[in-house]
Amino acid sequence: MIWSRLAAGMQLGCGGQPGAAQWAQRYARHPVAVERMLARSEPWLWHIVEAAERRRMPLELALLPAVESGFDAAADSPRRARGIWQLVPVTAHRFSLAQTSAYDARRDPIASTRAALGHLSDLHEQFGDWWLAIAAFNLGPGALAKTLREQPQARTVWDLRLPRETSDYVRKLAGLCLLIENPDRYGLSLPPIADRPATELVRLRQAIDLASAARHANIDEALIFELNPGLRELGNTHGKDQLVLPSAAAARLRSVLAQHEFPPQPLTTFKTHVVAPGESLWHIARRYNTSIATLALSNGLSADAVIRPGRRLQVPVGT
Repeated sequence: MIWSRLAAGMQLGCGGQPGAAQWAQRYARHPVAVERMLARSEPWLWHIVEAAERRRMPLELALLPAVESGFDAAADSPRRARGIWQLVPVTAHRFSLAQTSAYDARRDPIASTRAALGHLSDLHEQFGDWWLAIAAFNLGPGALAKTLREQPQARTVWDLRLPRETSDYVRKLAGLCLLIENPDRYGLSLPPIADRPATELVRLRQAIDLASAARHANIDEALIFELNPGLRELGNTHGKDQLVLPSAAAARLRSVLAQHEFPPQPLTTFKTHVVAPGESLWHIARRYNTSIATLALSNGLSADAVIRPGRRLQVPVGT
């Protein structure tokens, strides 16, 4: 199982950190929720672990998306952070993550992992300590550097007086790592995720009309959106360089792409809509003369999702 590999690659000594055991116990009081959260990682976790190992990084970092978003690729925050790693636009821009009308790479677990691990590596180089790098990932490097200047007596992240969110953030990760290392101690059953890729990556050498290609390859569009949540539409894959699919579907798509060309459709225009109190996806879809399914897919949501006032939705117009 992937969990044994994860535990074997942990380097940060989570068990000895202040607050780790308490957070492990808090997680353990909600076993069903924790197991569901970890199960959501299955399509991408092997790829995340592989990427961290290639960089020789502690595998505790592969669990940061659990703390950031619960491995929910559709997660948004009021600070405009998106995806499993909750990357903000400035970080996405720094690591050349595409943010087009057709594709937001921050919602793409594979592409965003490359950026997140690159960012964490830079933070480790800046602060010289992985726990400080993890804190800076949440708080921001400028704010953490200021905190360190103001508290010169603090030698580790555990000694610092940090904002509550960041203090909990590092302790949540330490607690979660304890659960992975010894689930039996906490009465937790880890979801059975094999230590092999649950999905394959199909290289896209150029933008294509993926909807047409999928029809030729007999691949369900809903499956494509489920495994590639960064996509907002399938008519044009501009900005996306690889596609996540199950092995059989990946083989069919590679065969089809080798035999046919699928020129991309013109990019759809999107309008930003701020959700007002009392609005649902039905109200917004009706207002813009689009379907609930299209609106949901454009924002990485399920069709029955409850949306909160103030959330910014991307609404396809002219379709």
